[in-house]
Amino acid sequence: MKEFDFKEFYNNIQKDFLKVYQYITYIERNEYFPKMYFDTYKEEYDEELEFNKKNLVEKLDLIKLKFDFAYEYLNLNKLSAQLNGELKNYEGKFDKLEHFSFTDDFYSPVLWILSQHLSALTSHIKTDNEKEYATTNLYILLEQILKGTPKMLTDRNIEPSNEAEVRKEVYNTLIHVFPDTVREIPISKVSKVYKPDIGIRSLKSAVEYKFVNSEQEAKTAIGGIFEDINGYEGSQDWTDFYAVIYMTDHFMTQAQIEAEFTLSRVPHHWKPIIVFGKGKRTSNPRVKKTGTTKNEKKKNVS
Repeated sequence: MKEFDFKEFYNNIQKDFLKVYQYITYIERNEYFPKMYFDTYKEEYDEELEFNKKNLVEKLDLIKLKFDFAYEYLNLNKLSAQLNGELKNYEGKFDKLEHFSFTDDFYSPVLWILSQHLSALTSHIKTDNEKEYATTNLYILLEQILKGTPKMLTDRNIEPSNEAEVRKEVYNTLIHVFPDTVREIPISKVSKVYKPDIGIRSLKSAVEYKFVNSEQEAKTAIGGIFEDINGYEGSQDWTDFYAVIYMTDHFMTQAQIEAEFTLSRVPHHWKPIIVFGKGKRTSNPRVKKTGTTKNEKKKNVS
């Protein structure tokens, strides 16, 4: 019989865990957080939410099957019975999350049980990429939050009119998940000081937001990002960057922006994220136009 490869089993399960974390993050952000933090939340059918719940259940079922196979292969009947006993209370509830009050977030009890069994089964092996998986999970979580910007604003009944309104709400969300989230930390260059909109110190990740209300503004926003790229390059505090472009309509696609990045040879540690949401840029009522209008000129001539 072929020898059981514990390291391969560990790496295989960790890849499954990464997908599970993505589904949990989506469900947490779109169901549990709104229920907990917003009095105006109304529970309605959400096709995308249900799709993520379905995927979560299927992935957890798959991980459970892999443990069943491993325990049977290794003749670990006691551990197999223990796993089944621990999961018995969650039959039909694999998509349910529980609240962890100390960190004020939600977690999957099923995933926690499976994680404990993975640790026990592979505790004797050296996993060189264990830290890499943990960090990858945090990057996935960050990207899921950024991609969920429009839903975040909709849940709070906010229709933004500028970048400041968007990044304020994103910052307020991020700081609950990443306590070391900061705003506008200066990066000094010879002729100018650059300030990323939002930064997560532990990930050395900076986020730059652009609000786009027209096709011309989309082009201007890309130009602004390219200027930021040059300004932030070489920073020791920030090594990974996200350019989030909030569009009020489909002025450009994600593929177009990525192609623009490729043609311009943008460094790989810059990642564009295009999101579409409600909003409209409003004029400042305090700003008064000066000068003579065309009609006034005609009156003066006559």
